[in-house]
Amino acid sequence: MSADTNRSKMDLETLFDNLAEAVEHAPPEDLLAEAKVAGQDTERIAADVKNTLLDAVRNFEQRKLHAARHAYRKRSTELRCKRFALPDSAVERRKMLIDAAATNQRVARVTAKFRDLRELSDEDVRSALEDLMDLGAFDQSAELYDDGNK
Repeated sequence: MSADTNRSKMDLETLFDNLAEAVEHAPPEDLLAEAKVAGQDTERIAADVKNTLLDAVRNFEQRKLHAARHAYRKRSTELRCKRFALPDSAVERRKMLIDAAATNQRVARVTAKFRDLRELSDEDVRSALEDLMDLGAFDQSAELYDDGNK
């Protein structure tokens, strides 16, 4: 960068610093009068500033909510990409779920407390098995990850 460019940049920064200081120390009535003389819509400017400040406060107050939503979306995406090794037939899948509920009291409480497992649709059985596998109710070797083939 040339010396002239550096000098111009420094001059510009000094100008902005002086301008900011002048505005900071000027009486509000003078600033309002100057803005009106310049044809500025001071009501609109005030509303824009107020809205900007309210948005900043709202975003600050909701930062934990935004972080939780981001984590939820990330986890949901990860779960959708996971694939599990399930039996091929609906009868075998249903038997697997019933056997798991019969042999594991925690699985029974989570999965079967208010349901007749023989009445569930195959999609509900498949979903319950995948959820249980994701929670670690089955041997981890039963879990397969999406490789794009399914």
